[in-house]
Amino acid sequence: MRFGGITALDGVSFSVHTGHIVGLIGPNGAGKTTLFNCLSRLYSFSEGAILFEGQPLVDTAPHGIASLGIGRTFQNLALFRTMTVRQNILLGGHCRSRTGFFENALRLPRVRREEDALEAHADQLIELLALGPVAEARVMDLPFGTQKRVELARALASQPKLLLLDEPAGGLNHEEVGVLMELLREVRARLQLTLLLVEHHMNMVMRISDQVVALDFGRVIADGTPAEVQSNAEVIRAYLGVEAA
Repeated sequence: MRFGGITALDGVSFSVHTGHIVGLIGPNGAGKTTLFNCLSRLYSFSEGAILFEGQPLVDTAPHGIASLGIGRTFQNLALFRTMTVRQNILLGGHCRSRTGFFENALRLPRVRREEDALEAHADQLIELLALGPVAEARVMDLPFGTQKRVELARALASQPKLLLLDEPAGGLNHEEVGVLMELLREVRARLQLTLLLVEHHMNMVMRISDQVVALDFGRVIADGTPAEVQSNAEVIRAYLGVEAA
């Protein structure tokens, strides 16, 4: 992936196994968010391929990614601030709707059944993410940490198989990060998800991940277990500017 004369991603290659939590780390400018934007088809890469469940994504339009089973949160919150928590979550599930304009205009029984299913799933997510007390509150009136959980719930409403999390711990305090780690483990277990997260909070990444991939200047410099990546000389150099002892 190139921007003018800058190569943002250069031969990046790794696999994410079903049911795993994979941490994607690297210094600022390493290419992590660019990679996420390629995965969600916001960017069109010039070389290479992305395979999801063995199928190439290169011809998939951005609006078709969610229906394939890929969900995403963003580094900067992208919620509808004047809408309620419940309304935001319900919007996240509409990519799973199968009824068309005329069915909705005529309020056919299938439409009601579909809406009931979306509402039931939203209720499950509200319970899972402990959002019950604020379900009818406007997002703009909630603390930042709670808004982060709302965005997670909205991404989960699309019923993804793979969830891309862009700095989920950004802006959270130490206690909130601990709660987030337990929440992600619970989400993975209960919803049988695969998680790929970009995160600068190294303690969280190393404690929660089954696999860690490290990028530097758009290239993979390490790929392995948290212990293997932590002790990798290239990773130490990239973060600290020194050679491993």
